Amino acid sequence: MDFRKWLFGFCVVVLFWGLQGYAQNSLSDKDLEDLIKIKTNQIYEDPESCIQFGIEVYEDESVEMDIRVKALSLVSLAYSSKRDYQKALEYISLANELVEQVDNPLLAIEILSKTGILYQQMNIYDKSIEFLDKTEKACLAYPVRDSVRTFLANTYIVKGFIYRGNLSCDIALNFFDKGIKEYEAKGLFYETNVSIAYYNKGSCYLELSRNEEAKESYRRSIYLAEKKGAKSLVSFAQKGLAEVYTSEGRHQEAINLLENALNQSKDVGDLVLNQGIYQGLFENYLALDDWEQYQIYYNHFLEIKNEIQQSERNSISDSIEENDVLKEQQIANLQERFSFNVKVIFVAAIILIVVIVLLQIKAQKHIRDLKKQVEKLQKRKS
Repeated sequence: MDFRKWLFGFCVVVLFWGLQGYAQNSLSDKDLEDLIKIKTNQIYEDPESCIQFGIEVYEDESVEMDIRVKALSLVSLAYSSKRDYQKALEYISLANELVEQVDNPLLAIEILSKTGILYQQMNIYDKSIEFLDKTEKACLAYPVRDSVRTFLANTYIVKGFIYRGNLSCDIALNFFDKGIKEYEAKGLFYETNVSIAYYNKGSCYLELSRNEEAKESYRRSIYLAEKKGAKSLVSFAQKGLAEVYTSEGRHQEAINLLENALNQSKDVGDLVLNQGIYQGLFENYLALDDWEQYQIYYNHFLEIKNEIQQSERNSISDSIEENDVLKEQQIANLQERFSFNVKVIFVAAIILIVVIVLLQIKAQKHIRDLKKQVEKLQKRKS
């Protein structure tokens, strides 16, 4: 066997082992997809780690494109949970660009849906409707309806939010009903989104002075939220039902319901919810001429209002600091990858140098052998 071929083969094997060891240190695409699902459930608890993880997965070009798109969606959702909608839009827009490179209609529908919902959160309603219309069209064209019912249901419900605030409750009610119908057709009776839809139906009915229908919708929302164990949704629906009682002059019943809602919301920590409950309490106590209780809850209302304003100011400052930290982490990750690549190149270079030296030694030995053979031939001729 030729010695040079043997050395070349040895070099290739060593490099292969080194690269294989590096690959084993990374996660498979299936592992990454599972981690993205886990991280999605941690969005509100630890958005920063979700952002860091998602960006790392997206920047790894060895990962399949559909996984990278899902990672971008995770990052967008994490920023949205922090109410940093501009950054959320930046990453979901990038996901929309890359999803075109993937033959995955369900993933494309998911990204369209999330983009439409994000625009609704940003109050950019024309863009939201544009993406929600695309989502609806794609869902209706998909061959397996059950696979897209959740996206379709969310599309209808979010359209209901938009039309309730910008057109009329009559139009919004139609979309809420369509969304609920899609969820129930899939057997998802106790989804939190169904409770939210009934809560908004109740608010529409209250606005239209259709009190009995409002009460029925709020009660349905409470029932579904309790089944799901969603305390904040229970409190929101109880607050809505209390508003109906207030409009009917049933102030003590409204107070009882609001106190129940306040008790449930203590562990939730939703400042906006608590502000609404305190407002309902001081308004109802005022209607009953109970000035002492009125003053207590009005003071609580003012405290929460100031806390919300302070939180909004702090979130802007925190967002700037967190962006700086994230950039530093990205730089550190790039430096780590660069350092590893340098090590791989260094090891490969050493192996190649060894191979060249060995080949040179073999060549010199071969030349010496040839010289000896020439000398022997010259001696024989002489």
